[in-house]
Amino acid sequence: AMTQVSNVTGTLVPVAPLVAMAHRHGAVVLVDGAQAVAHLPVDVKCLDADFYVFSGHKIYGPTGIGALYGKRALLDAMPPWQGGGSMITDTTFERSLYAEPPAKFEAGTGNIAGAVGLGIALDYLDRLGRPDVALHEQALVIYALHALRSVPGLRMIGAPRARVGALSFLIDGHDPLAVARALDQKGIAVRAGHHCAQPIHRRFGVETSVRASLGVYNEQDDIDALVAALRSLDKP
Repeated sequence: AMTQVSNVTGTLVPVAPLVAMAHRHGAVVLVDGAQAVAHLPVDVKCLDADFYVFSGHKIYGPTGIGALYGKRALLDAMPPWQGGGSMITDTTFERSLYAEPPAKFEAGTGNIAGAVGLGIALDYLDRLGRPDVALHEQALVIYALHALRSVPGLRMIGAPRARVGALSFLIDGHDPLAVARALDQKGIAVRAGHHCAQPIHRRFGVETSVRASLGVYNEQDDIDALVAALRSLDKP
């Protein structure tokens, strides 16, 4: 299993060559695309991933819904993970015949409202144009990295050459949670903590960080507001 984009450093991982390397050693590969699908076009066939997953709330959809792509041969060979309505074609006391994928893995009543909401979110991004979304966010990333360098005592976590708009940082003398609270008072939403990614934080010698995330709705004015708020942390 590997992530396509780090939710801490924003690093865009070169998935395709890593998948090819894993396949040469007989491994089956699952790619976590939760941090990628909202920021750039994804072609699972080009990646040659055996499985690809993402969550709806990371792509402007509702919580409690997501998607799993899998190669047909693997899905055919896998047993269902739970039983219930709509995942069988026939059942008796002696045996059960399972439905074809994907129904085999979707026992019971699905999250209908969530699926509708996720579909609308995907349609929204398709109307905007995935390449245009990526270009917009890349321009914001370049602008944000330059602007954040003007904040005294600010240290970026990681310096990837290929990245999306997850910008994690620390500010000397300020606890990340306190920074997040101060920004919240100014109407700026960030996340503070270990971001469910403690190993990579410890790789950089820290336990937590502040993360600002850029999306399709952000503009340069939002970055200016963030930088101004960070520069005012020591001011009464």
